[in-house]
Amino acid sequence: MDRQRGTLLASSLVVLVAAAAVSALSRRPWPTRAGSLAGFCGIEIIPFLIHAASAPSTPGLRARPDIAGWITQPLGMLLLAAVAALVGAALGTGLARDAARLPRLVRRRWTWPLAPPLAALVVISALAAGTALEYGPQSALQDYGPPRGAPVAAASPAATPGAAHPTEPTPEPTPDLAELRQLPGSTTAILVGGRQVDLYLPGIYTADPSIRLPVLYLLHGSPGDPEEWFGSGGQLQGVLDQMIATGTIPPLIAVVPDGNGTNSQDTEWGDVANGDIESWLVGQVVPTIDGRYRTLAERADRGIAGLSSGGFGAVNIAFQHPTLFGWAGSFSGYFVALSGIFGSAWRANSPLYTASTVPRAERMPLYLGAGAEDYAFRADTAQFAATLRRLGWPSLDVQTVPGGHGWVAWRAELVQSLTWLGRLWGSAPWATPPAAAAG
Repeated sequence: MDRQRGTLLASSLVVLVAAAAVSALSRRPWPTRAGSLAGFCGIEIIPFLIHAASAPSTPGLRARPDIAGWITQPLGMLLLAAVAALVGAALGTGLARDAARLPRLVRRRWTWPLAPPLAALVVISALAAGTALEYGPQSALQDYGPPRGAPVAAASPAATPGAAHPTEPTPEPTPDLAELRQLPGSTTAILVGGRQVDLYLPGIYTADPSIRLPVLYLLHGSPGDPEEWFGSGGQLQGVLDQMIATGTIPPLIAVVPDGNGTNSQDTEWGDVANGDIESWLVGQVVPTIDGRYRTLAERADRGIAGLSSGGFGAVNIAFQHPTLFGWAGSFSGYFVALSGIFGSAWRANSPLYTASTVPRAERMPLYLGAGAEDYAFRADTAQFAATLRRLGWPSLDVQTVPGGHGWVAWRAELVQSLTWLGRLWGSAPWATPPAAAAG
C-alpha cells in the first residue's frame, strides 16, 4: 500500500477511536461527530490538498487539473471519515439511541426535500471514496487524457478477421505519420476462451488500414482487474495517446487480459489450481490477437509487462516462453513464486531461480522499476537485478521512482519503461526488418 492510502486509512481509524472515546465520556454524539470531522479535515484533507497542489505530474507526461477530482476526492475522504465518526460514536453511546431518533427525523416533512440531494451526494462521495482507496486520492486530481475538444479517432471494429497473413508485403512507412500520431486511440474488449481481454487501439490503426503494429501485453495486480489500467490510476489510454503523439513510442496495440482465477482469486498469472492463466495467455490470447488484428506478429515486436503480482507474472511468462516475447517489464514486482499458489512448482516459476536457464540468445531486454517508498518490493527488485547482473544479462534497465506501492510509482514506471521500449522499437517498427529490431 502506498502512503496516500495508508494515511487515509490511518486518519479514518483515528477518527473512529476518538469519536468512540469522546462520545462515551460526553454522551453527546452529534457534537462529537462534528468535532471528529473537523479534526479529520485538519489532519488529512487540508494536508492532502496542500501536498497535491505542489505535487508534480508523472515525468514525461502532460497533465491538466481534473476539477471534478479536486471536488469529489475530498468529499469521498470526508464520507469515509463520516462513516468512521458514526461508527465510533455509536460504539460510544449505543446504536439504539440513534436508531430510535431516526424515525422521528424522517417524519419531519421539512427534511423530505433534502433527501434526494443528500442521497446523490452520498453516491458521488461513495464513488470518490472507492477511487481514493483503490488508486490513492491524488490519482483523480490529474487528467492525462487529450485536451477537451481534440479530434476523436473513428470507432474501430472489434476485430479484423484474417488480418494476419505472413505472405503479405510489409507496408511502407506512412507518409503522414506525424499527423496520424495525433489521433486519440480507442478501447474495446473481446472474449477469448470465455475470459475478457481489453484492448487499446491507437488512432492510426483505424486511419491507416495498411499498417501493422507491435503489441504490448499489460498484466494487472492482485486484487485487481484489467479496468484498473484504464481508471483514474493508470489512465492508460491518455498515457499512450500522449506518448504516441510526441513520438516517444511508436503506435502500438496494448492488450490487457483478465488474469484472475476462480472467485477472483490470485493466480500469479501461472498454471495453478485457480486457473491455467499462463497457458490461456500464451496459447489462446496471443494467437487470437495476432489473428484478429493487424499486428507485426514477431517476437521482436511483442512485449509484456505488469504491476505488482502482474510484474512477477510478466517476467515469469517471458522466461518460460523466451521465444514469444522480445521485451519484458516489472513495475514494483517480486520474483519468487508463492508456494501457496504454485505448490511444488514454485521454484520452477520463480524468475530469481530460472533466469540462469534462459538461453543466452533469448535473453530479452528487461525493465525493473520500484518506488522509493516501496521498501519490500524495492528490495526484491534490487536482489533480482543483482542476480541478473551476475549472469551478465545483456540488456537491463533498473530504476527507482518516487512513490510507494501504488499508482504514483506504477504510472512513472510505465512511462520510463515505454520510453526505453520506444527507443528499442524505433519510430516505425513495421518498416524495420525483424532481425534489426531484435538487435
